Amino acid sequence: MKNIFSTGIEVHQLEGIDNEKIVEYAEKHSLRNQLKEKYDILSNEIFSKLNSLVEIKMNEYFNYIYNNTHHIKLTEAWANVDNDTSITVPHTHKGHFVVAVYYPLSTDGCINFMNPMPNLIAHQNNAMIDNYNEYNSDYYIQPVKTGQLVVFNSMMYHYIDHSKNKRISIAYNGSLINGSSI
Repeated sequence: MKNIFSTGIEVHQLEGIDNEKIVEYAEKHSLRNQLKEKYDILSNEIFSKLNSLVEIKMNEYFNYIYNNTHHIKLTEAWANVDNDTSITVPHTHKGHFVVAVYYPLSTDGCINFMNPMPNLIAHQNNAMIDNYNEYNSDYYIQPVKTGQLVVFNSMMYHYIDHSKNKRISIAYNGSLINGSSI
């Protein structure tokens, strides 16, 4: 786990995922093309292995920080293609606990995280900083490549930069369920 802004993110390189089929699906059913149809990523066979791995990684993330009395369950998923407007603006995933973004295609993409406590660094200036770190930065940039999964707290403000190349992501929301519900 990489500590940024007193919360963590995890980056995993996933193997054995059929990225070509996922890219094909995303291009037909992306957020911008999804007007009348409901997403079926959580029930679609194409995503079966990916969904399973994402839920495992979300639970590993949660259990590293907390304990094993609760469980994260995937509750929503959708596809983003290139520079969809809704993901280029800083946002959170309220109502959920953990977020994961899988990149079946990304060559020059990145996901940006904003410091959730900007008042802590309000009185600093660039002359005071020799090396940027988790305690003195306004944001953190995580480069992403094809096959990577990024897992993080849903309340972290995040967004993407415009990409010159094709970039496709599958975003997941995970909600907390009581351990007795597993």
